[in-house]
Formats: sequence, C-alpha cells, structure tokens
Amino acid sequence: MPDRNRLPSNLSLVIVLSFASLILLVLLRFLVAGRFSQGFLVWNLILAAVPVGCAQAGRVMAQRHEGTRAAALWTVGAFVAWLAFYPNAPYIFTDFIHVIRKSNLGEPAASWLSELDLLWFDVIMNAAFAFVGHFLGLVSMYSMHGLLRRQFGRVAGWALLAPAILLSGFGIHLGRFSRFNSWDLIFHPFQAMAAAFGTLSDPAALLFSLAFSFFIALTYLIFYLVKRGEPETRGLA
Repeated sequence: MPDRNRLPSNLSLVIVLSFASLILLVLLRFLVAGRFSQGFLVWNLILAAVPVGCAQAGRVMAQRHEGTRAAALWTVGAFVAWLAFYPNAPYIFTDFIHVIRKSNLGEPAASWLSELDLLWFDVIMNAAFAFVGHFLGLVSMYSMHGLLRRQFGRVAGWALLAPAILLSGFGIHLGRFSRFNSWDLIFHPFQAMAAAFGTLSDPAALLFSLAFSFFIALTYLIFYLVKRGEPETRGLA
C-alpha cells in the first residue's frame, strides 16, 4: 500500500534553499542597518526544522521494524519527541513582537533608507521566517499524522493529533511568556507543567493558546486536504 503521507524526496533541498534564502535576508538587513540583531530568527528556524527530523526518523524506524511491536514503540517515541518540539515551528509568529515594539530596529546605515523603510523590511523578513517555520511544522505534522494512521488506524491517528494541536497552542504561550524551551520538559518538567496549568486560570493566556491552536488546526486542515487531493504518484520518492 503506497504511503500517501510520505514526504517528497526533494524536501531536504527545499529546506536548504529556504534556510539559505532567509539567511541572505538577515545578511542584507545587516548591510543596510549596520547591526546584527536577528540571530534569534535563525535559531528559531533551526528549532522549527527539528519536528521534521523527529517525524522522518520515526517513519524510517517504524518501516524498518514493520509488523513488530518495536514499530509501535518507535512511533510513540517519535510522536512524543515531535510534540515536544513542534510548537517551535508556529512560535516564530510571536517574534513579530520585536517588530511591533521596534526593539531590534536600530538606525539605517544607508542614507537613502528611512526608519520606516527598515521597519517594512523587518515586517517582510519576519513574515518570511514565520511562513517557512510554520510550513515546516505543517510538513512534519502531515508526516507524523501519516505515521500514526499507518500504525494505529485512521481514528486513532486523528484522536492523537487533535489534542496535540490543542497542546501546541499552550506550548507556544509557554515559550513566549513563560520562556520555557522544549528541553525544559525534560530538565524542568514540574515547573513547565505548573506554568501550563497556570494558563488555564488566565483568560488572556487561554485566549492566546486557543487562538493559536485554532490557527494551527485550520492551516493543517487546508494542507491535509490539498495533499490528500493530489494523485498518489505525485510527490512520492
């Protein structure tokens, strides 16, 4: 049976070209502004690519042990790792706070460039990073969803993905406002869980988290329907 959730063989090339293009934007920004203050965008983009690796590793290992209990264990392990890192992908949207506050704007180094021009450049640059990061997240979700469906069935696949999307909204809030990282789930699990439960009593935090969860769910549904509507032979290795 063909795996319709398998990712294109040229995905690595797409990721490399995307990273290279965005780094060029950062370098151009440095040339026109005379200061480097967007390193966090590059780092966050790297973290956004980690879920793709988690999903791909899980798929490879599950196929290697197909038909055995180990395949299910590898799937569960990959899903947990993926869920821990996935919020880093849409998280890049929250980096727009630096554009809103102009905290990294600086002064234009070129005489022909105004502060407003530089601000517009930052809007475009942050939008590009957020788009690529979120797209990588959707790609990883599609791959992980396919792995879950293949191992546990269609109903179980959706049943596991739905709460994962909901939890991701809370994960983004924890990252932006509580300043927790994915690895804090391992090194500071109780503090991270306490902060997560704290959002349930904060209406503003709850609204933020649910809004992001809705955004993720909506965009993934569109992505899913588009991919599932393609011919089975298209985009497969």
